[in-house]
Amino acid sequence: MSQSEISLSDYLDYWLENHAKPNTAQRTYENYQYMINVHLKPVLGHIKISKLQPSHLQEYYAQKLSNGKIDEGGLSAQSVKHHHRLIFKALKDAGKWQLIVRNVAGAVTPPKTRKVEMQTWDNEQVKTFLDVSKDSTYFPIYLTAINTGMRRGELLGLRWQDIDFENNIIYVRQSLQGVKKEGLTFKEPKSGRSRSITITSSLTKEFKKIYKQQLETKLLLGQGYQDLDLVFAQRNGKPIQPTEMARNYRKMVDISGLPYIRFHDLRHTHATLLLKQGVHPKVVSERLGHSTIGITMDTYTYVLPNMQKEAAQLLEQLIK
Repeated sequence: MSQSEISLSDYLDYWLENHAKPNTAQRTYENYQYMINVHLKPVLGHIKISKLQPSHLQEYYAQKLSNGKIDEGGLSAQSVKHHHRLIFKALKDAGKWQLIVRNVAGAVTPPKTRKVEMQTWDNEQVKTFLDVSKDSTYFPIYLTAINTGMRRGELLGLRWQDIDFENNIIYVRQSLQGVKKEGLTFKEPKSGRSRSITITSSLTKEFKKIYKQQLETKLLLGQGYQDLDLVFAQRNGKPIQPTEMARNYRKMVDISGLPYIRFHDLRHTHATLLLKQGVHPKVVSERLGHSTIGITMDTYTYVLPNMQKEAAQLLEQLIK
């Protein structure tokens, strides 16, 4: 591969095949592939990587912000920022492989993104939602999400072997994800490592009820039951379709009359309720599976000012 002759298009194909494919999750690889083939190559692909300039990238970002969508309209700043990260990473690897002298993406400023204000429910709103959804097929999933802060894929990938009934502990060891051409498949949790979450005895009782129901269904369906050891499964044992659950979730929120929050925001609700009750951020971080406590602190900074105020008031009472 000649440094002077290779185009960005050819290099990105090479990078996808030799770096991204063996080193990233399938869904991440597919996202990279889409960004490269649909966006980057048609605009920048003809330029030789040795001739690529910061101005090329700055103009590319501006173009995508104004009319980057396939149908019409511009891409969001967040989407363009993902493009920047991909280009930066790919060119950084090109530098390691001595195909370029410098990474021009380091001289370019990606668009600023607005931080989306986090939406959560308070404890009364949580009670309302659980009451409204108690007869839903997916109620046990909603209950577990609020009680554990687990991600959707982690919930749908939870197996019976991952629950310690005696000690009331869930072990998060795999996650369900959709992959193009393959359909639903299982992978490691987002952090790449398993974690344990202590649960209440009432949630353990809920799991025991589900287990009993599943045993009865297995006996009824016999060979028609596909046993993947999943806690939350379709009647025939197959994984739950995330889109089906999403439709039911929205319906339940609409019926409840509560302000709409995403299913993922049940995770944020779990963390926020714990932090407001004075649970140490380190414990919350471990339950959520964050790699560092810093991520937890940064994510939930909006909760901390109130906690600081309460701490100051408590100290004042102690030393009066």
